[in-house]
Amino acid sequence: MSERQTVLIGVLVVVFIAFIVIMNLLDNYSLNGIKSKKVGNGQHGTARFATGGEIKRTFSSLPFEPELWRQGKNLPKVQGTIVACRGKGKNTTALIDTGDVHTLMIGAAGVGKTAYFLYPNIELACASGMSFISTDSKGVRPDRVQ
Repeated sequence: MSERQTVLIGVLVVVFIAFIVIMNLLDNYSLNGIKSKKVGNGQHGTARFATGGEIKRTFSSLPFEPELWRQGKNLPKVQGTIVACRGKGKNTTALIDTGDVHTLMIGAAGVGKTAYFLYPNIELACASGMSFISTDSKGVRPDRVQ
């Protein structure tokens, strides 16, 4: 073994020993200090439904009028994700999260992912000039589409 290899092995042994000494002195990486708590042992939840005022402060309201938007009339100025709709029939108001967000929609079959979430958000994106990407991971083959 050459002198260079011996020096390198010596340096690595010193670094390894220093690493072990530091890890034993710091002992910050141990789970021994965490007290095992059962649910309810001094824990209190604060979950609740949002109030009307909190909803108004958090989301923007917009008349949902896709028929007019398609004609180029009354186009929305806000961009974002539609998270809910209020009203019935032609008097529907969309609640829009205008934050800079990315959205992932996951749900079981038949819960309305396409009809009640995807289509309204595509309408808003097209009307407001917002860019979007929509994918479907089912892997439907083009030759089997009817």
